[in-house]
Amino acid sequence: MQLKTIKQKIGNSEYTQFLGKEIELIKKQCNISASETVYFLCHHKWKQIFLINGIIYVANVSCEFNKNSNRIISSMSLVELYRIKLYNKYPKTLKDITFETVVLKDPRYTFTPEELFDWIDMPSEINEAVDLPYYKVIKFLNNYSKDIFRTERYQFYSKWDGDGNFITNIYAYDLKNQVEMKLYIPTKSGKIGGKWEFLPPETIKDIVIDDLSGKLSNYQKLQCKKEFLQLANEINPQYGIKNYWLMELAKLTIAPIDELHEWSIHRVFTGKSCNNIWVYDHPDIGEEPYFMLISEGFTKVALINFKSPSYHIKGIYKRGNTKAKRWELTKKEIKELVNFLNSPSDRADDYGSGQLYDAYKKYVKTNWQQLIFEYNHNTAGWGWGDSEFDIPPEKDTDMFTEIEAMPFDLTMPDYTKLVIA
Repeated sequence: MQLKTIKQKIGNSEYTQFLGKEIELIKKQCNISASETVYFLCHHKWKQIFLINGIIYVANVSCEFNKNSNRIISSMSLVELYRIKLYNKYPKTLKDITFETVVLKDPRYTFTPEELFDWIDMPSEINEAVDLPYYKVIKFLNNYSKDIFRTERYQFYSKWDGDGNFITNIYAYDLKNQVEMKLYIPTKSGKIGGKWEFLPPETIKDIVIDDLSGKLSNYQKLQCKKEFLQLANEINPQYGIKNYWLMELAKLTIAPIDELHEWSIHRVFTGKSCNNIWVYDHPDIGEEPYFMLISEGFTKVALINFKSPSYHIKGIYKRGNTKAKRWELTKKEIKELVNFLNSPSDRADDYGSGQLYDAYKKYVKTNWQQLIFEYNHNTAGWGWGDSEFDIPPEKDTDMFTEIEAMPFDLTMPDYTKLVIA
């Protein structure tokens, strides 16, 4: 890819301006030097979480909009701001932190220490490859400097430059010639174990250099590429992953871009605790059917199989850069789940008449059957063909996917066994 083409991929400039203004407001409010490095950690519950000089800042802003529904960045103001100092690398109680409310203009919108503790050990969603919990990411960033990723001749680092380009870019400083370059690394992917995954740069063709000095020869650029490739593909001894993914993580916190974090799931039951039950849109062909319990705030997820009293996965939930902690249900939560699924469904009442009303009346009596209905309809594609809902899902050969559909007389497994699963 040519440098000219890369520079045209500007991304979402409004998003970059939005974060830049928010950072400016935080620094002004808290008397932080304009030159201080800011790390953007994530969006969480309609708020933004930053790390500045070892301190966590949780912010929420308001903004006016123009007639085209675009944000007027200059009108932005802080609605909430919390300053949190950590005294423990993995804070779990109030003794481990100092929690200060700096700005609170509307008491309806608050952030609490309990929300912080629930968030801080989530697997980080900054990039796909690094699953470190946020408290370990904070430790990494607190120790970050230009010298972390360097060779004898080059420093490789990131800095805020207002560039919202969605192609990963990392700065390089040539210590010998005392010149700076900007390395662009277009996204590369390949199949690993039958699944598509992002890959680090592997050859010099995977890197495009913008010589910011205009003084370097092609040979000098080539030398920089070679040293970057070697360093980027080395396994980091502390974290057990390639340096490139840690470099990318640092870049995305220092110079964030508008990346999509997509769940691709269908809400079946919404509410609190065990009533927040959804199904995934795109399981693999042949994958055992499962449903999802999602905690309030999306910090933890339990994937539970439809046909057996077992969890679908053993580790964290991860779909690309969308991640959550594994949720292991307590006996009380399991009892609540079973009681709810055995309860009568009132879904047909949501429609009152029509095709879905008739289908619900025909097939669905309990919430368990409603969950099966939604999985069959949303995920397996039942009811979208010419036969609509006339043919039971397990007998319908006119469905839009090859995903397995389940019969409505499927017996609910004994989910009390999940406690020892």
